[in-house]
Amino acid sequence: MSDSAPPGELAGEITHLLELIQEWQALFPQAAEQAGHWRHVLAEVQAHLAEEVVRVAVVGAVKSGKSTLVNALMGREVLKRGAGILTAMITRVRPGPEERALLLFKAPEVIAGEIQQALNFLPDARLENHPEPFTLSRPQDRELLAQILAGQEAASLWANGSLNQNYVLLTAYLAGYGRVEEALARGSLELCGPDVERHQELVTQEELAVYLADALLTLPAADLPPFLELGDCQGSDSPLPQHLTQVLAYLLKCDLALYVISSRMGLRQADFQFLQELRRMGMGEHLIFVLNLDLGDHRDAADCEALIARVRRELAPWVPKPRLCAFSALQVLLERRREAGGLAPQEEAFLALVQGDPGKSELSRRGWEEFQGLFRQAVEGVRAGRLAGGALPQVLMVAKGLAEQVDWARRLLDRDAGAYRELAARLQARRQPLTAVRASLHQTLEGATRHLGAELKHRVDAFLSEQGSREASLVSFVLTYEPDWERLLADEPAAPLRHQLYRLFQEFQQELLKLAGGEFNLQVVEFVRRQEEWLRQELHRLCEPLVVALEETLALYYRETAALGLPGEPPSLKLEVPPRPPKLEVPLLSLALEPGWRWAGEVWLRSGMGVLERLWQRLKAKAGWGSLDPRQQAEQDLRRALAAIRRWVREELKVQLVDFGERLKFRYFLPLVAELAQGLEEGLERQLKSLLVDLEGLTQALSHGEADREGRRRRLDALAPRVRLVEARLTSLAAQVNGG
Repeated sequence: MSDSAPPGELAGEITHLLELIQEWQALFPQAAEQAGHWRHVLAEVQAHLAEEVVRVAVVGAVKSGKSTLVNALMGREVLKRGAGILTAMITRVRPGPEERALLLFKAPEVIAGEIQQALNFLPDARLENHPEPFTLSRPQDRELLAQILAGQEAASLWANGSLNQNYVLLTAYLAGYGRVEEALARGSLELCGPDVERHQELVTQEELAVYLADALLTLPAADLPPFLELGDCQGSDSPLPQHLTQVLAYLLKCDLALYVISSRMGLRQADFQFLQELRRMGMGEHLIFVLNLDLGDHRDAADCEALIARVRRELAPWVPKPRLCAFSALQVLLERRREAGGLAPQEEAFLALVQGDPGKSELSRRGWEEFQGLFRQAVEGVRAGRLAGGALPQVLMVAKGLAEQVDWARRLLDRDAGAYRELAARLQARRQPLTAVRASLHQTLEGATRHLGAELKHRVDAFLSEQGSREASLVSFVLTYEPDWERLLADEPAAPLRHQLYRLFQEFQQELLKLAGGEFNLQVVEFVRRQEEWLRQELHRLCEPLVVALEETLALYYRETAALGLPGEPPSLKLEVPPRPPKLEVPLLSLALEPGWRWAGEVWLRSGMGVLERLWQRLKAKAGWGSLDPRQQAEQDLRRALAAIRRWVREELKVQLVDFGERLKFRYFLPLVAELAQGLEEGLERQLKSLLVDLEGLTQALSHGEADREGRRRRLDALAPRVRLVEARLTSLAAQVNGG
């Protein structure tokens, strides 16, 4: 896949325009201000094209072949593949001129906060008397943590059938500290050349990946455009809730997603659930499905084709007319590596086995070719859409403005200095209505920013309120949560109540984190998408009448210029609300429940349990009055504790939802309103300034150049058709990217 044609063509036309502007300024140095504006606009577009990234998330279930697909696209072993769940975090891969890996580590305070929060859930008396916050840099703290984790292993490793997150997190931090201690002090690690392969152990091993905040690989890949980013994501069915939150956060930045399905496993319930989540995020139309064929598992090509047809039928209810390609990512990778320089003997043997069935091998190759075409088309579609909405109209206005200035200069060459000044005065008067309408536009957007910001704050409050009818409300979950009592008490009915209490809360916390990281954050994404669409419509509705007024005023202005012998065609201004700025990221909810060391005792007291009640139960048993057996007693105690836990969590949740709402308002929506309004106004201003001739500068230039009038005429006559040719090519390109 090479750089797509429209952006490449646009870059070429910008280069031509800059050359023509330079020639124009050499002819009329007194009109440098207008030339400076044109160059500034074109420089901004060039920078935007250079920095703009098309992000593609590679998603799917655990062990579906996501990393292998990224490797196949890059044509080399970029990401580690093999047995086990190797993708511990999202790794971003971009084509570039040299091999480079940039790994950013979490800030020390972030690591300390995560460790402290996890420690709060360990029922160990040694933690209550610890004099100061834990830090891994102290050997005695690492030794104490190792002892505590060893004692907690049997009781805390599993919760509700899944790995307990606090135990896993602390174990990972402790196990990996010695290997990253030096890099943590620097904050980042940059690897170049052959050392790039070292990144694999950092991003695939949980005890090392836990320290990372970001991983970006840049590697040569001649078949891929430099603006592409591939994000190798964790499995959608990963047992770790934070993985889903990370994937959702990355998907919010992405333009496309490649959904990988293993032919060995097919589509499972977890896939359908994740597809539903993707559709709710608005990604349904931006998916390309890859059925990753394990050719050794299929009898022949007919067996593969039957599976392809079945997967297509199963996808249809979720994504109408799914774009599905089927091929062996491993076969593609090995074939590309062999072409580049050879394989290991065992890899050659495997590839020979795969290619031993020509029918299956050829089916895979056709699928790969089809995928490349679809992928290229999708990426080019994203780029073309961005061009149509932003860069291209600005460049076209520069070309139109330059063409008109050249034409006007040619017509004005025969007039004397007095005529220049009279013309400038008459046209300047015609600009006054334009100035008035532009001022009205500014005032309208200023007022709209305040009004729309206030309305969005109100909508956020309503969205997060308990009265908002949310099917999977966090508050509703907290107030109605019930554990699996049989399983909770089956193993250790006579275990110390303190340990049972912590285990109950750990399960409660894990289920709540799953809900917050999954369903609740999906509702946040849906809410944000609706508000963004509403905001764009409101800005468009408020500004459209003023843009119409601007166009009408421009038409009068051009009518006046035509009457003065300077004909031109009034332009159509493009009212384009800019895209969301990349620096603004949608905040997602990340709950942090911190019970503190005395939390267990507080729950004990608030639930009505305690020494007196247990003493009463023992006295009844001695008197023969009947008593609960240990299991019944434990369940009764824990049920009372659960009621207190619910109240405590409800209070904590209320505080955190308020904080989340404030972040949603003041760190996202209010800056978004301001950025969109400012971008809309600046876009219109750039269009107008690119068009309106710098009359004063042009008049001065013509007045000072009377001695060389014929020389200027010849140079302008040569310049005019070249400028019009660039304008015509840009107009054709605009029709192309708009589908016209």
